Amino acid sequence: MICVPILKSGRFVAAMAVHMNTPRSWTAADVELLQQVASRCWESIERARIERERAALLDAARSANRAKDQFLAMLGHELRNPLAPIATALQLMKLHGDSTFDRERTVIERQVDHLTRLVDDLLDVSRITRGKVELKRELVEIAEIVGRAVEMVSPLLEQRAHELTLDVQRSGMRVDGDPARLTQVVTNLLTNACKYTASGGRIYVGAAVDGDEIVLRVQDNGIGMSAEVLPQVFDLFVQGRQAIDRARGGLGLGLSIARTLVEGHGGTVVAHSEGTDRGSELVVRLPRARDVPSHPVVSPKPAPTTRSDAANGLQILVVDDNKDAAEMLAAALRLHGCSVVVAHDGPEALRVAPDHTFDAALLDIGLPVMDGYELAGRLREIPGVRGTRLVAVTGYGQDSDRARALAAGFHQHLVKPVELASLNKLIANLLEPPDNRC
Repeated sequence: MICVPILKSGRFVAAMAVHMNTPRSWTAADVELLQQVASRCWESIERARIERERAALLDAARSANRAKDQFLAMLGHELRNPLAPIATALQLMKLHGDSTFDRERTVIERQVDHLTRLVDDLLDVSRITRGKVELKRELVEIAEIVGRAVEMVSPLLEQRAHELTLDVQRSGMRVDGDPARLTQVVTNLLTNACKYTASGGRIYVGAAVDGDEIVLRVQDNGIGMSAEVLPQVFDLFVQGRQAIDRARGGLGLGLSIARTLVEGHGGTVVAHSEGTDRGSELVVRLPRARDVPSHPVVSPKPAPTTRSDAANGLQILVVDDNKDAAEMLAAALRLHGCSVVVAHDGPEALRVAPDHTFDAALLDIGLPVMDGYELAGRLREIPGVRGTRLVAVTGYGQDSDRARALAAGFHQHLVKPVELASLNKLIANLLEPPDNRC
């Protein structure tokens, strides 16, 4: 018999033995051959072990990623639930016309908007990292994108007393892109400039044609970026020096989201800075749309003005387990003259539904006892509710949530907090003849 040791990093880990039924004299060559065989066998065992560990780690990572996505979706729902009644109450206060607490209301509105943006960023980064963002492309002028972004950021610009300079021609710079997502890109770049520029700063937005590309520049005279920060500025959760504006530091997601959306359009975005306190420049390059006939523009049919007397005949069912959210939503609908019945869970909704003929039912998805999907199906079984327009009003706002709601028979999917403008459109739509409803 011959036995050779197997060593790993000079440490004994195993041995291999060979036994012959008949006596034999083992040579040095036999020993060397057996040593090579033993080493190869151990390498194979090690590779198999490493592969098993790698597969286990990959499964764990996938499981953790799924758990993260589920957590973010639940977090978005739970954060939007308390935001919804606050936002609706603020809008109702504004409609009542009492200016006594205008300043205080404006402060609360600003902070609610900020919280809503943080929630949206969290959910966006979850969708983007999973490649779940679907771009709805159309031909659009960069000037329109910049205009929408400036409108969205204008409260922050005014609050910080920044001087904004625009150098964007109104036509001739079209891209084939998703207007909402491109607006989000420019909004994120502008917000970043506002946050990291001291009050009274200067911000410049320019766009020009460069060959087959549209080049958009956002410049500021803010705190700038060090050479160490520049290579990481588009990474997730990265923030620059925060001494000036830590209270508005956000989550460090805006630029990462912007880069991914730009790359999804076949473009690039880079950051430049000459150093700390020397300002920054963010440059976006997008493919310029070829000279092709633009999509025909059809002027939308103006929605009828929603008046209390026009909506007096409408009966609406509101179902939400958050009592404040339900009552504020009901108050907004009653302000339009609607008759509203409120329920706080599925069984209660099923008890009251047979006694009414509802024009619409606004259902929260994350209900206790039975969720909104099940409730929608149960309501459809009630004769007087079969023709009711079902609207999902929920904190679940991902694309998959919208698709699931429509597949479950909902006609619309509204994400909390619901703007009064969305309720106006809903009521205007209900006032239309059935064949004209969208």
